[in-house]
Amino acid sequence: MRQLIVTAATALVDRDHAVTVRAVSREADLPTSSIYQHFPDAPAILLAVCRNAFAELSAVVLDAPDVHAAGLAYRDFAVRHPRRYRVMFGAADLAEPAVRLFEGNTVLWLGLHGLAHQWASSRRTAQLSAVTSRLLTSLEVSP
Repeated sequence: MRQLIVTAATALVDRDHAVTVRAVSREADLPTSSIYQHFPDAPAILLAVCRNAFAELSAVVLDAPDVHAAGLAYRDFAVRHPRRYRVMFGAADLAEPAVRLFEGNTVLWLGLHGLAHQWASSRRTAQLSAVTSRLLTSLEVSP
């Protein structure tokens, strides 16, 4: 039941709807009272959504064969899930799991975070595509 609630809340986030207990209840087709058996309030549900999203992001990055591919996987996650990505970094300081993915190279993570944000929130242009490869290559060797 807990996963059903988190899945429903994730769907709300992905559609840019507010995550309230009542909205999650409707989305999951569950009585509101059953939500409270698993989560005390909407912020706790949203935190679970963020933790799941960070687990998904970690999986795609860690499955990449090299740093360049990991950077592209990170960017692509933000492009596929722009609202979820925004929530992951917007409501609280939840960046630690993402920073750990690139432990030892915070500059790489900061560059990827900026790149992912641009790809997720901007119109994609040839110029942005050209910058992606150059940025990833330059960040791979940053101390």
